[in-house]
Amino acid sequence: MKTLSGSAAAASAFAALYLKDRAFVETRLGHVTEAALHSLDSSLRQELNNLIDNDGSSLSSTEEDCHVILARACIRRVAYRCLDKYARLQSSRTVVEDALQFYTLSNELQEQLEYGGNTLPATWYESLNKLKEISTMEDKSSLDLGKLWRLILEHPMTSYVPVQCQSCGHVVPDQYPTTQSDAEVGLREIDPTGEELELRSGWFRGPRGAVVFQLTCQRCQSVTNWYRSGHPKILLNPNRWGRLCGDQEDLRLTLADYLNIPVRLIIPLDWDHVWSEFNESSDGTSPWQVQDDSARNFCCRLDEGIGSWTRVWAIHPNSGWCEDVTRDYLTCQQEGGRADNHIDNVSMEKYAKIVEDAQKDMKGSHTQAKTVNGYILYRANLTDDNISKELQRAASDYGRQRG
Repeated sequence: MKTLSGSAAAASAFAALYLKDRAFVETRLGHVTEAALHSLDSSLRQELNNLIDNDGSSLSSTEEDCHVILARACIRRVAYRCLDKYARLQSSRTVVEDALQFYTLSNELQEQLEYGGNTLPATWYESLNKLKEISTMEDKSSLDLGKLWRLILEHPMTSYVPVQCQSCGHVVPDQYPTTQSDAEVGLREIDPTGEELELRSGWFRGPRGAVVFQLTCQRCQSVTNWYRSGHPKILLNPNRWGRLCGDQEDLRLTLADYLNIPVRLIIPLDWDHVWSEFNESSDGTSPWQVQDDSARNFCCRLDEGIGSWTRVWAIHPNSGWCEDVTRDYLTCQQEGGRADNHIDNVSMEKYAKIVEDAQKDMKGSHTQAKTVNGYILYRANLTDDNISKELQRAASDYGRQRG
């Protein structure tokens, strides 16, 4: 009879469970509610029992070993989803430039983008070139990457655009949990026609598959369609096309790759949001920065009363740029964190306590997404450093698999 260590036995059991029903595991890890976690725990324990029955193994696995394996799986699921995004958004320079030149901007938008000179930018491409001119160093030798990226982040080209009627601009409510059904706001899901560019799943009034939304406007009765996509031609549509936070980051990652500016995704666990940090050095050696006030002071969103996040992670294909940055978003800049210095210590202590309570909540009732990713990590006793190393291993493994 062979004896497996606790961690090896739990890992073998999880591998067997994944091979047996990959969809079961990925679906539950993709949106880990209390019920989903319970079913994962039960199935993993059953696979451990199967090892004994089929293998004659003597198992020293404990409940804690199973918790660690599921925590590692949770980390990798989140990391791989983000890394899939990077891989999916690797458009060629030609595709990006075609998209930048595809739309003729409205007269109103052209006037808004006037930076001096004799001509107004007729396309996003012309406007971007003007931003490059503004960001060129005095000696004309190179671009000031930090200045250029700040200008892009504040530019209408990458701004947030709510889902709305493309005829009159009436906005569709997007809070979650929803207070009105899709039908009550004039929405319904319809089958794709096959002509959509890179139709993808995403979060809109809750988790959604790769679907097309048809809106019958409650104000003007016009019927318009909208869908989520990672294609730059769709993301750059200036004609009242919804560009939610995830779409914003898709576009920013695409433009950052096009311009060779280091940008990494920032993911708050158990909260539906995403933003990015940028680096002024092309090799990523300068401090990471957050331009958006709301993102930089993300801790303040805990005052909204819609639930908490549990951790904040930085993820990038470069494994060295992956880390748990939860503490940075609960610390002011004067103490080495991200948040603005006007947030007082009493408030920070309150925010830290809210996050800690959400991490310990096995039901997910404290989190904005009503999921329990933070609890999975908490019960496995993983430290910030443990999590950072697992994120880095995930990025390295992902790169090897694709290579």
